[in-house]
Amino acid sequence: MLHTKDYDFSFSGLKTAVLYDYQARPEKERESEEYIQGMACEIQQAIIDVLVHKTMHAAKEFKAKSIVVGGGVAANESLRIRLKHTTDATSIKLLAPPPDLATDNGLMIALAGYFKYKQGAHPKNPDSIEADPNLRIA
Repeated sequence: MLHTKDYDFSFSGLKTAVLYDYQARPEKERESEEYIQGMACEIQQAIIDVLVHKTMHAAKEFKAKSIVVGGGVAANESLRIRLKHTTDATSIKLLAPPPDLATDNGLMIALAGYFKYKQGAHPKNPDSIEADPNLRIA
């Protein structure tokens, strides 16, 4: 993925490669703590490499002055360090919440739904619920 010209972040190929590697190992090895930790480290590093590379490529192409990192991924310390190091070498500013405030987007949606519910903003008949991609939270 590092050599594609697009900004896609699909990791299905990585997941398939990990599956095949796992299946090719003897059961004792693939259940070992060393294999699990090593594979987790390699997967994380591969994902960080792609995220940073493509993000910086997009930032340069679109002449961005800053990069905002949000959601649960913003809590990943290795990603934060790598992005900070990479942006420090440029004039691009990195904006990221403190790790304890870098929450998963699903949690934010659930919390918004909770507060709407508490305000009485919920349908009387659950069967009447329809998806609305343009729905505003506020």
